[in-house]
Amino acid sequence: MRRLRFYLRKCRLLAVFLALWLAVLAGAVQQDKSAHPAEITLAAPRDLAPGEKDPYYISSIGMVWEPLVGVDADGHLRGVLAASWQANEDATVWRFKLRRGISFQDGEPFDADAVVANFRRWENMGYRLSSFYGFLLARVYPGYAGIEKIADDEVELRFSEPQPMLVYRMINFSSPMFSPKCFDIESGDFTGYAVGTGPFAIVDRKPGQYVVLKRFDGYHGTPAKSEYIRLVSMPNAATRFSALRAGEVEGVLDLGSLTPSLTLALLRDPRFAVSSNRNTINQYVTVNQSRFPFSDVRMMRAISLLIDREAIVRYYFNGQSEPTMNLLNRCNPFYKEIPLVHDEAEAVRLADEVMGGETYRATFLIPQYGLSRYSYKEVVEYLQAALRKLHIEARILILDSATHSKYMSAGNYDFSIGTHGLANYAPETLMESYMATWGSNNKLYHVGYENPAADAVFKELPEVIDMDRRRAYYDELQDMAVEAPPLIPFGSDNNVVVYNAAELTGYNATTYGITLDQVERR
Repeated sequence: MRRLRFYLRKCRLLAVFLALWLAVLAGAVQQDKSAHPAEITLAAPRDLAPGEKDPYYISSIGMVWEPLVGVDADGHLRGVLAASWQANEDATVWRFKLRRGISFQDGEPFDADAVVANFRRWENMGYRLSSFYGFLLARVYPGYAGIEKIADDEVELRFSEPQPMLVYRMINFSSPMFSPKCFDIESGDFTGYAVGTGPFAIVDRKPGQYVVLKRFDGYHGTPAKSEYIRLVSMPNAATRFSALRAGEVEGVLDLGSLTPSLTLALLRDPRFAVSSNRNTINQYVTVNQSRFPFSDVRMMRAISLLIDREAIVRYYFNGQSEPTMNLLNRCNPFYKEIPLVHDEAEAVRLADEVMGGETYRATFLIPQYGLSRYSYKEVVEYLQAALRKLHIEARILILDSATHSKYMSAGNYDFSIGTHGLANYAPETLMESYMATWGSNNKLYHVGYENPAADAVFKELPEVIDMDRRRAYYDELQDMAVEAPPLIPFGSDNNVVVYNAAELTGYNATTYGITLDQVERR
């Protein structure tokens, strides 16, 4: 009885805390709304406008800036501010024709001088962390040797080595264009709000809370349908759910905007609807292969065969992911379809060979951020039970993001669950980082992956200009990653967004974000 009273008191305190939080949230949402009565308010799990020190200031989801090369709503590569491009025979010189008649939101012209200024900024600012994708010129543009203005509407990029995959590397976060007047070219910092060429301009921002966007009437394309949109940061999934149900916000967006269970709960209310599209995120289990028994490829193969990916997706992701064994995300144009294989008997046989009757006690990490976006606790508890069949007893640790990063970078783990997105469409960007002996993530996270055949492919790839040959190499690497897994992929996510369909229209999921420029009130 005492325990029951304690539990009820705890529930009452939680309810009071939630009520107070929603009141604070309502104040933040309604702040200044009297000036913009038709403003649409949407919620995201993170701050979509981190500000002056971020390489982009605001996520591409906000449609403030546009890249030279991007993707359409379904993820297909297309020129955005670049009208066309052409490379020389050995792909060391690329010329880009720019779209004409375009202005930044501050009235400055988008032209070759602006493109050169953006590249100069990248040259000077060094590596910049971001909650989206970190930016380093040498990593995004390997072998970069300089940029030159050829004409007002044409620039030339030069490289010290062949770059046949350049335009695939340049998509979205790899080639954002900003007005030269909105940043310090030496430090790379923004000097005020970011100013781009997109359909929305930033007119208000409170760090960590919200950013307000206003329609840019000088936009070169079809104007946005709503004049004002407020993007509110709500890290807690239950808070986003409650705010949406209470009418404080009218939709959620960004990756992992609601957990699968909360999405299903909202859809029981006829006011709400869901839009879905594939996206660039894969779900993985990272395994520390620098220690036994995971240093034995047979054990890695056993773990991959043991996992019932279809069951995980069906029971824990509720349609918000598709099962996969491929290291490469399905949005990538070089993605190869690989049949799912679930073979528990073979998995147990391989593990028995490795373990010889011994039991290994492992640590399985869950990053706290994942609990507010995905059903990670349930997935890891399933994996915990399954791994016992392979003589592995795993204890679960839930860690905040900073502590999780420290554990990973120190190699103090056996398993960790998480996501990895496509920074660009060059497959080697992701694959080499995990599969090459020298790969950045392979070393950073103590993955301990060693595969001489993969190393040989990565050493040869830079000289391969013929795209058919490159595709054959990419196919080979994807097959290698199944036979000798550097990571254990289990799901390729869908971008699932929920919105109040009684209030809004034009709310459609893209591969990264929503059709923000098409959203309007009914």
